[in-house]
Amino acid sequence: MTLLKELNDAIAYIENSLCGDPDPNKAAAIACVSTDTFLRFFSYITGMTLTDYIRKRRLTLAAQDLTDADDGVADLAVKYGYDSASAFSRAFAKQHGITPSAYRKNGGSLRIVPPVSFHICIKGAEEMDFRMIELNETKLYGISRKDEGYRNREELRHLMWSEEEENIPCRICAGRWNQPGCTSFDGEWYGIWNDGRYMIAREEGDAADPPSLETVVLPAGRYAAFRTKPGGAAWEEFPRLFELIFQIWLPSSGYRVKSGMIVEILHLRTDHDLRKKNRYYEVWLPITE
Repeated sequence: MTLLKELNDAIAYIENSLCGDPDPNKAAAIACVSTDTFLRFFSYITGMTLTDYIRKRRLTLAAQDLTDADDGVADLAVKYGYDSASAFSRAFAKQHGITPSAYRKNGGSLRIVPPVSFHICIKGAEEMDFRMIELNETKLYGISRKDEGYRNREELRHLMWSEEEENIPCRICAGRWNQPGCTSFDGEWYGIWNDGRYMIAREEGDAADPPSLETVVLPAGRYAAFRTKPGGAAWEEFPRLFELIFQIWLPSSGYRVKSGMIVEILHLRTDHDLRKKNRYYEVWLPITE
């Protein structure tokens, strides 16, 4: 498959650059996708960010150097991009549970991270609710946050939707969740991943005060749309759906992601019991052959 080859070529570039400065933009260009799409794809497939992967791979190679070469700790710190021997030693001990000096002197067990490789993985006969849609240009109104300072994308999404945190949905719509007689939260909500940000948004007729909100435009075109069964929780359903899309459907589909934007659709109700029973989710992926 062309996509699989391009992704593995991107990983080969990263592996060959571990002693230098791997450029995510160049890796994405090799994979023929946007940088944001590549970083998201990598994170969903591997369960770690590209930054974490590079760090763990460097420390894996450093452990091999301690065994096979005579380089000092300070030399290895420079080789693998650390500002000082002490910073390198702390990072090494955090990953491997032993300092580089102690490992070189006494040996021990290590936490090795092998190189990533992409391949098609068929997991039983798991069913996917999938369709192609032709979308007209759609303007949305909402509130976004940068995808920085969070452990992962799931944490960012969870906090933005949480009533205990910023309660962003209540700033977009009049009323509040579970308010008797209120239906302002009924219908479609959008979660937009784009250009390093996540936005919770609604269409104009569903947002209480559009001029006070940020705007984003969903481009017209063809989207691959994937849907979950009713009743699940977003924090469980979205990771599972993304895994099916990126690990199974996309590599074997003959399509590629057209842009860095990925659209989540949340079908929700104001009333708690109705929401819990009937909620379901979709992911829309802009694609081209």
